[in-house]
Parts: sequence; C-alpha cells; structure tokens
Amino acid sequence: MGKCNSLAIIANVQLSGAQGGAEIFHQKLYENFCRYVPHVTLLEVPCCENTYEDILRGYQVCYDLDLSQYDAVISSKAPTFAVQHPNHVCYLMHTVRVFYDMFNEISGDPQNVERQKLLFRMDRELLSPPRTRKLFSIGHEVTDRLLEFIGVGSIPLHPGITASGFYCGEAQDYIFMPGRLHKWKRVDLMIQAMKYVKSPIHLKIAGKGDQMEALKAMAGRDERIEFLGYLSEAQIREYYANALAVAFTPVREDYGYILHEAFKSCKPVLTCVDSGEPARFIRQGINGFAAEPRPEELAQWIDYFYMHKEDAAQMGKNGMQDIENITWDHVVQTLWDALD
Repeated sequence: MGKCNSLAIIANVQLSGAQGGAEIFHQKLYENFCRYVPHVTLLEVPCCENTYEDILRGYQVCYDLDLSQYDAVISSKAPTFAVQHPNHVCYLMHTVRVFYDMFNEISGDPQNVERQKLLFRMDRELLSPPRTRKLFSIGHEVTDRLLEFIGVGSIPLHPGITASGFYCGEAQDYIFMPGRLHKWKRVDLMIQAMKYVKSPIHLKIAGKGDQMEALKAMAGRDERIEFLGYLSEAQIREYYANALAVAFTPVREDYGYILHEAFKSCKPVLTCVDSGEPARFIRQGINGFAAEPRPEELAQWIDYFYMHKEDAAQMGKNGMQDIENITWDHVVQTLWDALD
C-alpha cells in the first residue's frame, strides 16, 4: 500500500464496556489494516443512545475530535461519521435505527417526529461529500435503508467473518439458534414454531439477553427446547458443527454474522423473508430457506430438514461455497483505494 503512514479507525463503544458484534468488527478491521499501514490507531469513543440528548452528545463528541495527526480516517456506525477530516471514508455499520426503520417504537411521541427530521438532516450532510469522501455500508440492507430514509447512496461491502475455527461435524437432531436474546432477534418465532413441528427434533438456544425469562416462560415445559445460556467460543463452534441446521430470524438485520458462521460450519440456514441481509444471502432450497415470519411456515422447514438430511447437508456445503470470497483482505483494499 504505502499511500499514507497513519490511519485512525473511529469506533464508538458502549459505556458499560460490554463486548458485542460491533466491538469485534472494529477489532478485526483494525487488525487487518495493521498488516498494511505502519501506524494504525483504534480510537474508541464512549457513546450512549439511552436518550435523544445522549445521541446528540455523541455526535458532538465525535465532531470535536482532533484528528489532525492522522493522514486518513475511517468511521463506522453512528455517530462516528460526525468526525472532521479531509481524508475521511465511512464504512457504515448502521445509523441510529430507532429513528430509521424502528421508528414505530417511539413515533407515538410527537416530539420525536421533529427529532427524527433533525437527525436525518445531520446524517445526510455528514455522510455526503465533502464531509465523507466515500461511503460504504456493510451490506445491501443498510444501503437500501439509507437511500429510503435520507436519499444518500452507498456501496455495499460485506465484511469478513469475525471468528475462526469453524468446522463441519456430524449432524445431530437439533436446530441451533445462537445470538443475543433481544426482541429484534425474534427468538420467540422459533419457540412458537416448535409447537407445530412434527419431527423429533430439538431447538437449542444459546446466548443471554433481556428477553431470557420471557422466552423461557413461552417455551414452558417443552422438553425439546433448551436454553444453553452463555457459551465459550469453542462450545459455540461445536454446537454449530453438530447441528442439523441453524435458525436466524431477526427483523431487518444489518448483516448477521450468524449466517456466515453457519455456512462456515457447512450448515443450512433458516431465516425469514423480512430478516434483512441474511435473507439476501439465501438461495431458496439451495443453501437454506427464507420463510414468511409465521410459526407454522417455519415449522414446515424445520420438519423438511429432519426428513431430508442429505439435502440439508448439501445446502450447508453450498452455503460455505457462497461466502468463500468474502474476505477482510478485499475490505481493506477497497477502503484503502477510496482514501486520498
């Protein structure tokens, strides 16, 4: 490379210090740029979205950052793209979704309509030239969302996988469903689907979250549904490896590493047609299924996996082939070419 000597990657971090997908994404981006650029800094900015005032404060903090010592800057999720630098490229994970596609959750307050307008004006200016030299997104879902809400175009650029060591084991009679137990992940859909499943197959749910107790209550005494709680990385890989299939049924997901981890483990994926980027990766009946978000339809595909295990195995292999060209090397080279 050699275009410049110093690069800052701006990452907003949770005030709680919790580690999630975004933190791992930033770390991988940093590690891969370190292979090519002499001096790379991962600049972490604590941000909070609990209130509208917190959101605006985050934008102001990023705007006030002194980045003059760096030759180039790459921002990511809101509000990091508020930074000021003449050589700034944004690799957007997402904006503040509660004011975009999830606005129905807060639209009952008339004040939030005006707040949304202000946020849209800010994002439109910050994500456009000259404030942002070039804008990439992590996928088509984010690109389409930006275009729909604020009329800003961006280039989809799928990130590489953030974990390693996945492998294909011998499929057992269970569907694996890892991830955060949050309402946007719709784990409840799969629990409800199990009521209609006719096959002797189990649903193993991994992860923690604020919906844990409600989901356990929904599952009731159904012995086919198991909550695994927190798992180590080695345990997660093992559950992927030995699953018959992987379920991932979120609402309009920005990207969805779970699908990629499943494919790396040679497992087919069951998602929903409105699940965002994961649904865009599905070739129906080739590497998995994208179902209508109805328990009865999801149950049909669960039964299909059980009754057609050889087909399920082949779907998993097809999925692995579908993502083999998605690499961090390609991401780094593309972002670097966009910088001055």
